[in-house]
Amino acid sequence: MSDERIWLTREELGERWRIRPKTLANWAALSPQKGPRFVKVGGQVRYQLADVLAYENSLMSEAA
Repeated sequence: MSDERIWLTREELGERWRIRPKTLANWAALSPQKGPRFVKVGGQVRYQLADVLAYENSLMSEAA
C-alpha cells in the first residue's frame, strides 16, 4: 500500500513521535503552521502518512 493511502490518527502519530495527542491538538489549534497537514473526517483528525513523512523530512538539519 502506498503512503498516500495510509492515514494516522492523532494517537498513532503521537505514538510515532512519542508525544501526547493533546500536543498535536494544541498545535492544530494554536500554531497551524506547526505539524503536518491534517483533515477532519466526521469530527476525527487524520494525518496522511505521506504528509507526515514530508514534514519529518522538512525538519531534518543538514550536517555542519
